[in-house]
Amino acid sequence: MDTRRNRAVKRWELNHCEEIYQHPTKAVFSAESEQFGPVILKIDENTSQLKSEYRMLAGLSGSHSCTVYAYDESAGLLLEERIFPGTVLREEPSLEKRVRIFVQVFREIHRPADEGETYLDWLERICEYCEQNHMAEEVAKEASRARGFCAEMFGKYPDRMLLHGDLHHDNLLLRIDGSYAMIDPKGVIGPAVLDLPRFLLNELDTEHASPDRQHIQEAIGLVAGHTGYPETDIRKLFYMETVLENVWRAEDGDEMNRQEMEIARSFL
Repeated sequence: MDTRRNRAVKRWELNHCEEIYQHPTKAVFSAESEQFGPVILKIDENTSQLKSEYRMLAGLSGSHSCTVYAYDESAGLLLEERIFPGTVLREEPSLEKRVRIFVQVFREIHRPADEGETYLDWLERICEYCEQNHMAEEVAKEASRARGFCAEMFGKYPDRMLLHGDLHHDNLLLRIDGSYAMIDPKGVIGPAVLDLPRFLLNELDTEHASPDRQHIQEAIGLVAGHTGYPETDIRKLFYMETVLENVWRAEDGDEMNRQEMEIARSFL
């Protein structure tokens, strides 16, 4: 990892390189570039994931997204804009305003795509994981049902877009001019509607006075009203995303969030 970072520092004349996040196979640093100013440097041994992120950001050219400055696929290096002040959408106290901001970005970031990993591939993999690891029958059924809802959306909505795949509050950052830009896209492919449920799931982590289920119901209604997608589809996707998130938790060795799962089931 140090070798790759040093290569980026030398190649792009980076100063004040400070670690934000580090994992054995990937890392994120903030830095100052002689050419570009304040930047974020990403290093990832999973070059296919980094390539997907680059492809989506490069296609948007900074429109409701951070700008890509440089990319080295062979070394797994990506240099991109550091957004200021960078306040996350979570800090906006109004649910109505959070939804309006989210939907504005949602409407602007999708571009047609015809090849690559799909959202349905993600759901197929969690079903395989449940089968191979002999997960509880109830969990395996939940995963299969979630996959079915995802397949239903692929059949119902013909658009095939390059999706963010993780479009939630902490990946939407405030710019100085008052607009919001997204960061950290996964660059997965599917109907645009599949970029809605991650935001809704993360609404459970915001401060709200009403009970969780009531809050999510209100958020679903607002998202449906602003996007035109049927509430029935959004409810299914909320369930799908909750199952996906919780099986991923199990893969990482963490406990599944039973309360989240109960809320998701209640919308079906």
